[in-house]
Amino acid sequence: MKNIVFWLRFSVFNFLLVAVLGCIMRYKIAYSLPIVDQKHVQEAHSHFAFYGWITQIIYVLIIKYLHGILPENKLKKYNILLVINAIAAFVMIPSFIYNGYFWASIAASTAALLTSFVFFFYLIRDLKGNHDLVKPWFLGGMFFAVISSIGVFTLSYMMMTENMNQTLYLASTYYYLHFQYNGFFIFSCIGFLILSLKQIGSEISEQENKLIFWLMFIGGLIGFGLSVLWMKIPLWILIVILLATIAQTVAAVKLYGVVKRNWPKLVVNFSALQRFVLMYVGFAFFAKIALQLGSNVPALSQFAFGFRNVIIAYLHLILLMCVSIFLLNQILATNVFKITKPVTTALKLLLLGIFLNEAVLGLMGIFSIQYVAIPYAAEILLAVSLLMMFSLLAILVSLKKKTL
Repeated sequence: MKNIVFWLRFSVFNFLLVAVLGCIMRYKIAYSLPIVDQKHVQEAHSHFAFYGWITQIIYVLIIKYLHGILPENKLKKYNILLVINAIAAFVMIPSFIYNGYFWASIAASTAALLTSFVFFFYLIRDLKGNHDLVKPWFLGGMFFAVISSIGVFTLSYMMMTENMNQTLYLASTYYYLHFQYNGFFIFSCIGFLILSLKQIGSEISEQENKLIFWLMFIGGLIGFGLSVLWMKIPLWILIVILLATIAQTVAAVKLYGVVKRNWPKLVVNFSALQRFVLMYVGFAFFAKIALQLGSNVPALSQFAFGFRNVIIAYLHLILLMCVSIFLLNQILATNVFKITKPVTTALKLLLLGIFLNEAVLGLMGIFSIQYVAIPYAAEILLAVSLLMMFSLLAILVSLKKKTL
């Protein structure tokens, strides 16, 4: 991939933009910024985080993987899709900030979604006959990205027609979020993890890989039910949802076993910081799996959906602590950039910032049970957001291409 350095650096820049939008939102909560509509900035922040940062870097890393399999002329179409996705994502920021959901922001979101359809179609066609261990993970992830679009199209239709149904609105939002977070993002990351393990000669059999994949896939497909437990659901469906959650828990334990078994090879091939990041992400992933399993308990589910801080803490746990840090680590592990002292220091500060963000949001969620507010919580969260933003800026500025 000729322009890999540009696309990797561009992705880090996009992550920085997500942090900037997060800081604007946190500033408005702590102080005042009348010129900005909080809901519109929130929509710009979430859409750009999904398409400008995470989807973009997943595409870049998949194309990098394809570079070793496909001839250069077959990769041109993927580069065109990268450009289309990037343009659509950048249109989302000003359009959402200006007026929330309207024709321009919906057009940009639709363009990004349709890009994922085309990417999925090309990937199926180009990986035909390929039996690599990562194939089901990348295709499974893209499948979830495609079906998540049903939620967006339903939301867009309701917004455009101004025919709002609160239950359908919430169900559509959670449908989209579930299949992006627990489908596209998580499956792609597991694919990159298995690819990294394979590259250092680690052992995972095709049978073991298939078992983990199908347990995760079926669990992910049915697991959407966890997002709508607040609806009146028959007992037999609740049992099916519980079984699906158990299936994902078993898959997660098996995946942990694969990493543990291959840890001696990781010690030889990964730096101490890379290994720490893997443990950091692993902790976040298992916290997600444990919370997912616990949400089958009605009292815990009501608590989770009843408090906004709990929902925000859970979404940040997956999006920031698990997925974003893993993908940023993948960028650094490409061996394209020099891993200098400023890069590692900035990465450590980012890890600290994300952990503090999660800790404060988690405490706010716990204290909200008793309707107790944490003093200066808004100011603390703003300070943490600034720490994350400046850490990402330092990483971006310090990224220097390796000379051959």
